[in-house]
Amino acid sequence: MVNVRQAVPTTADGTLDWAAWVTRILAEYPQLTAQPLMDCCAWIQQQHADQLAVSLELAELVAELRLDTASVLAALAYRLVRTERVSKADLQTQIGAEATELVFSVAAMATTSLLEMSDSPMLAKEQQSQVENVKRMLASMIDDARVAAIKLAERVLALRQAKDYEPQRRQRIAQEAGSIFSPLANRLGIWHLKWELEDLSLRYLREDIYLGIAKQLSQKRQQREQQVAAMTEHVVALLRDQGISAEVEGRAKNIFSIWRKMQAKNIPIEEVYDVRAVRIIVESLADCYAALGIIHTTWQHLPGEFDDYIAMPKENGYQSIHTAVTADDGHTLEVQIRTRQMHEDAELGVCAHWAYKSGAQQAADEDESFAAKMDWLRQVIEWHDELGGAANLNALLYQQTSQQRVFITTPKGHVLDLASGATVLDFAYRVHTDLGEQCVGGVINGVQVPVQMRLQTGQQLEVLVDAQQRPKRQWLEPSLKILYTHRARAKVASYFRARDTSDLVLSGRVLLIDFKRKLGLAHSDADFIKSCISHSSYSEEASFFCAVATGELSYIELLTQVLESQGSSISVVPQPGLPGIETPEFAGAATLQVVAMNRAGLLNDITQLLAAWKVSLMGASAKVSNSSGQAIITLEAELHDNRQLLQVMSLIMLLKDVEDVTRLAAHAS
Repeated sequence: MVNVRQAVPTTADGTLDWAAWVTRILAEYPQLTAQPLMDCCAWIQQQHADQLAVSLELAELVAELRLDTASVLAALAYRLVRTERVSKADLQTQIGAEATELVFSVAAMATTSLLEMSDSPMLAKEQQSQVENVKRMLASMIDDARVAAIKLAERVLALRQAKDYEPQRRQRIAQEAGSIFSPLANRLGIWHLKWELEDLSLRYLREDIYLGIAKQLSQKRQQREQQVAAMTEHVVALLRDQGISAEVEGRAKNIFSIWRKMQAKNIPIEEVYDVRAVRIIVESLADCYAALGIIHTTWQHLPGEFDDYIAMPKENGYQSIHTAVTADDGHTLEVQIRTRQMHEDAELGVCAHWAYKSGAQQAADEDESFAAKMDWLRQVIEWHDELGGAANLNALLYQQTSQQRVFITTPKGHVLDLASGATVLDFAYRVHTDLGEQCVGGVINGVQVPVQMRLQTGQQLEVLVDAQQRPKRQWLEPSLKILYTHRARAKVASYFRARDTSDLVLSGRVLLIDFKRKLGLAHSDADFIKSCISHSSYSEEASFFCAVATGELSYIELLTQVLESQGSSISVVPQPGLPGIETPEFAGAATLQVVAMNRAGLLNDITQLLAAWKVSLMGASAKVSNSSGQAIITLEAELHDNRQLLQVMSLIMLLKDVEDVTRLAAHAS
């Protein structure tokens, strides 16, 4: 649920008592320096009194993240810069160079919206502006992760204030927070802000859901709090009796997490196990597992609700043990167990780096955790650049911050994780670029599958390779769903983009002319290419062909538009009515001819592919040449439209030993 924040102290006459606020902040966060904060608050009170309240609120959010004095000063001055009330030179005089640079780095992210709104079509220039803005945000974070923390805190404050905004603005801020900033806070490990970003975003986007869950929680809050308080005392006593010193606290699950779990498991709120929860914070790793043993010995645990994120941390570095038990009253209780350091890292994420720097301890693994998060940000930008800027950066961010993962086992027993939706080919590139480039399929739990097969947690996968194999242009076609992860797509795009421009121009031209032949189009090559270019945003031939060759331009979408504009489509033929069975009066049909080297299982591979794409096979015939060993297979298939025709032809071409696929002229009806 939304965090409860302390009110700023006031004087007897009702004005804000910033001096008392500074005193309280210094008492809670002794790493901060008093005089700069006092001077800054006095200056704001004197020159910009109407901004003092919001300045103090943002500064307190940043202080709670255990950041340094420069960060808190930057938070105090942020609104003054955002509303253009102070120049950079003047601000530097007031708060110093370091804090001023932080302020302007954060403010630079707010020049345009970071979110492409679906109900507000944007010009290409505006879309690129958004992409560059997100990249600028990530680059600023890499340069100084305090920028990320201040920006996320500023978005929390914006959401708090959004209740007073007009609905459209409130919706935009909430949607932006939900799609970009809360996943980013999650990936950077700053859970202290992540929960509030999630809850407030849900409150504004789906008020009915938010208030419904809040009401159900409120109805039983007193009873639940009493139960958790009693359980907390009991757990403390159990651990103390076994010689384990621990801090045990009740933990309120935020409303967004409750809603997400209700959705994922299709269960009512009564079955969300961690609505009642306690967190055990101990001193050592050994104490974590000792405490787990005591909890499981005392109460019956639920096997399906156990996760050891210490042995296998989440991708954002989160470590903790989660278990659920049936308490003495028969109701379920979730228990989290972690060390003090794990708790600090979980709450503060990258901000813990500064907390450790300013404290007495400075461990190597803490710096490694920070470096790993910054490496992830660098990779996001590198993948986007390798894709030539063609990828939707918001989608890339969401995929890379999402906790939806699949865990796949290699034949040697190693476990690798990928984004949910990843394919065999994604897995191959995850292991090694060379393995990806030579991948021709895989064996999942003993069954051979194609490169585009979706993976599921728990599967064992062996990648099949061919030393002569090289990346295929079809791999980059989004609608074929051969690659899902941006990491793999970036590797394939980089492979094609590394070729000479003259080679790319030739490849793009050959690809289109070859499809003209495959589709049986009667136009001249020149007229066909001219038509293709006219359906793109390119005017120059060389750039157009390069875009086709590197995947920046989808040949399937392009050719679909060309076919539709020329009135060329799959044949529409009447279907015979069958007694007692309703059949459509007309169905789109195409006759395809596949030429391949004959091998066992060839026809089965083709029919399996068609079935996977929900294509009905109306008829099939085949003949084999005894002299050449070539098989010629003729297929009559019902297809939805030209796009599906191009998709099916493209995928058949990827099958082993297939040499050509062409569309035959329609039979006269």
